[in-house]
Amino acid sequence: MLLALTAVSGCALLSEDADDPAQYDARWDTSTADPVIKPAAASGLGYRPDSRDLQNPPAQPAIYQYQDPLRTGFYADQTHKSLHEYADQLAMGLMDKAAQVSTARIGVASFVRLNASLQETTVLGNQLAEYLMAELQEYGLSVVDFKVNSQVQVTARGDLAFSRSSKDATMTMDHVVTGTMVETPRGVRVNARIIALDTGQLIAASTIQLPAFMVTSLNQTASAD
Repeated sequence: MLLALTAVSGCALLSEDADDPAQYDARWDTSTADPVIKPAAASGLGYRPDSRDLQNPPAQPAIYQYQDPLRTGFYADQTHKSLHEYADQLAMGLMDKAAQVSTARIGVASFVRLNASLQETTVLGNQLAEYLMAELQEYGLSVVDFKVNSQVQVTARGDLAFSRSSKDATMTMDHVVTGTMVETPRGVRVNARIIALDTGQLIAASTIQLPAFMVTSLNQTASAD
């Protein structure tokens, strides 16, 4: 009998020294409309405010007048999309409406600023034309390069096949791809078209918006060269 009492007493001592598991159990808080689980205080997961909670947020000036979104709105400064991908998008829009030019010879001219003369091009206008030549050729079009000389010029600077002289342009074509560029505060709107040279008929048209920072980066690269 004495031995049994000693065993019971020992169990009581062990239970008093052990931590109470209930103090670590999370419980449902049903005091609000949407019950949430609140961690127990001893778990270390509860929120404890510090000095940062006593700091007031910085005051924002009140806006009492209309703000033009084109001038005060969000401006991106980088993108994962390259100019070549914009040219691909432009070519896709053209080919979606120009199935009848698949067998015609087609040339690609520089894009020009939309002004009174329609004779001013830019780095962007020339690069878009170069990219479009490759993109349209991938769509199966018979693309011709009218800047190629009839003969290769061998010079001290290298062997040259291209020329900007009109008298050296010997290629003939049925259609031409060209377009205009409209410069805006947010970038450049490019309007491309495929035109039949014999009739002036508009075969297809497409448009894209290029962000301003991409155009600016092209200009910086050209200045460095």
